[in-house]
Amino acid sequence: MRTRFLTTKAKEVEYYRDIRIHADTGMHEQAFDLVVKHAKRGGSVLDVGAGAGALAQRLADADFRVTGLDVDPLKWIPKDIPFLELDIDKGVRSRVAGTFDVICCLEVIEHVENPWDLLRDLRDLLNDDGRLIVSTPNVTSFLSRALFLLKGTLHSFDENGLAYGHINPLTEFEIVTIAGRIGLDVLEVRAGGYLPVLDLTSIRPKSLLFNGLRLMAYLLARGRKEGWCLFFVMRRAGR
Repeated sequence: MRTRFLTTKAKEVEYYRDIRIHADTGMHEQAFDLVVKHAKRGGSVLDVGAGAGALAQRLADADFRVTGLDVDPLKWIPKDIPFLELDIDKGVRSRVAGTFDVICCLEVIEHVENPWDLLRDLRDLLNDDGRLIVSTPNVTSFLSRALFLLKGTLHSFDENGLAYGHINPLTEFEIVTIAGRIGLDVLEVRAGGYLPVLDLTSIRPKSLLFNGLRLMAYLLARGRKEGWCLFFVMRRAGR
């Protein structure tokens, strides 16, 4: 069983056309819906931190003109989609030619040393009415609050998260603040991924006790408490 409130089924690796999706359950479908909502088919898309190319391929199949960008070309699978090899921490704007109708930057900003510089670079790569779609783990979710109460760590930012390259936990408040300071308007913020209140994939006593803590955090928390991650849709200010 898997519903918005509870799950008894562990998350599984997802694929798009045999390309592994390196993101939480449902995230690429949700990102695709945002692109379609905010941009016309046929528009140009830069996929920053494109991984193996699952999202890029999904967008290309919907008639978007996609370019992938990431640090490791050996992981890139789509043969008909252009790929740019780049270490994002070394800067993006000076190394990418042209501008884009849409820039997707999913689950990347928490990996970089300077989120301010990344967002400035991506702002400068947007067309006049372009859209920037960013996602990052929701460190104010009810799960994150329960983890902080229990362990003093945030969702996706413990030793396991560090091993995966997560070095910058960013709240909605911080991202909206950065956006406003550097000339980006935030058009939309929404929860993403799959985060049920109760996770009953294990019935061990510790797991059941933690589910009680999850439920308490969900009931008591205010603000942006839902979502494994958060999506932000932005555009250049004044457009």
